[in-house]
Amino acid sequence: MDVWLIAVSAFGVALGIVFGAIPGLNQGVLMVLTLPLTFYMNSLVAQVLLIGMYVGGVAGSMVTGVMIGIPGSPASVMTTFDGHAMAKRGQGARALALGVTASFVGGLISWLVLATASVPLARFAITFSGFEMAALVFGGLLMIASASGGNMTKGLIAGALGVLVSLVGLDPITTDPRFTFGYEKLEAGLGIFPVLLGIFAIGGLVSDIQQPRQADAVATPGFVQIVRAAGSTLRYWQNLIRSSLIGTWIGILPGIGANIGAVISYTVARSVSKDPDSFGKGAEEGIVAAEAGNNATVGGALVPMITLGIPGSAADVILMAALIFHNIQPGPLMMVEHEATFFGIIATYFVATVLMFVILVASCRYLGRITEIPRHILAPLIFVVAIIGTYSINGQLFDIWIMLIFGVAGVLMKWSNIPTAPFVIGFILAPLFEANMRSALMTSDGSFAPFFTRPVSLGILIFAVLFVVWPMITGAIRRRSGTAG
Repeated sequence: MDVWLIAVSAFGVALGIVFGAIPGLNQGVLMVLTLPLTFYMNSLVAQVLLIGMYVGGVAGSMVTGVMIGIPGSPASVMTTFDGHAMAKRGQGARALALGVTASFVGGLISWLVLATASVPLARFAITFSGFEMAALVFGGLLMIASASGGNMTKGLIAGALGVLVSLVGLDPITTDPRFTFGYEKLEAGLGIFPVLLGIFAIGGLVSDIQQPRQADAVATPGFVQIVRAAGSTLRYWQNLIRSSLIGTWIGILPGIGANIGAVISYTVARSVSKDPDSFGKGAEEGIVAAEAGNNATVGGALVPMITLGIPGSAADVILMAALIFHNIQPGPLMMVEHEATFFGIIATYFVATVLMFVILVASCRYLGRITEIPRHILAPLIFVVAIIGTYSINGQLFDIWIMLIFGVAGVLMKWSNIPTAPFVIGFILAPLFEANMRSALMTSDGSFAPFFTRPVSLGILIFAVLFVVWPMITGAIRRRSGTAG
């Protein structure tokens, strides 16, 4: 790539980071706003700009999650649990450095897959029926048990509440209203941003105000300390590789998304960790898993787009639109008919990932100073950001009321020591599980047998159950050996 294209990519990455960090204004909004401008660009330049925005947006969404406890997008919800806990201990810059480095490694690993194994993986992924997809999401729901923070009963209650809240709206198959109580505005369902901003912004704000700020929270590390913190991420190399591969595979599956990649990577990391109880309380492993997982989905989602012409995510639909406008049809013939654009996209993703790392590491020191803002200024600022972010999505005051209601729910959950992670997992995964489960059962006339007769779906179910049960078995063994000793 020449200097001009690198400059365009850097501009796109920087804009993506800014939009990704603002709740409600994610990279999807930025890419949609930019799409009309790409009609006047060369096709490769358009892809360079849009992919830069895509990469920057996913990585940038962790910034506000870590520093003020409000994730810029659902993709960084899992990062927020441990990242914000570290920030409250005065380690915000370190948390950002860990997250940025994990994002970089996740992006590199998914790029390697994109560059070397795109075609066979994409062809395998499209063989997934509703049974395999439902089994995969069900595995994520099972992992609610491992995200319960030591109190499985409260964790399961929180997960069930998340699932229940996700059912509000119209039935996806019959379009019958569910839990709307005759109120038409509820027929559209409860938006993910109003619910999450309520839980994290309002609930987290009240919790933070109640806790005294530690004296070391104003310590601002220098650039050398930031680089060292980034380097220390490599201590978790097994976590990095595992989470990156999970995220890449989740990205390849059409319609899943970065938030699912983060959830599954995080819960798997917690299940195999030697100290699972530290997750949600400032565990560096949690940040590494979530950020490697969600950023790896970007490269994974590009795999079916360029090889099969199937968008792996909503952002890939925009990338495809930009290509089609320039008479380039993504798919099996793209590598032959438009070789420069095909390999240009692969190279662009690599460059954007490197630029994302450089820009965010260079700015971690300054972003980390957000915690120095006095609480009497920061608290109203968080509240205003939450309101603006909620309203900007649909332009409806109703969404603000939903946010406030779930803000109260978030406060009650904090006071009752009910973990928010299972609630979020249930709320995000339940609609995806329902859609795939019902689609699968419609094709089998209501029979559950294909879940156990299809090798892939059966393997996924066995794998998920093992990850949930294994920590319980090892914990029981440790307790028994401790008692015997």
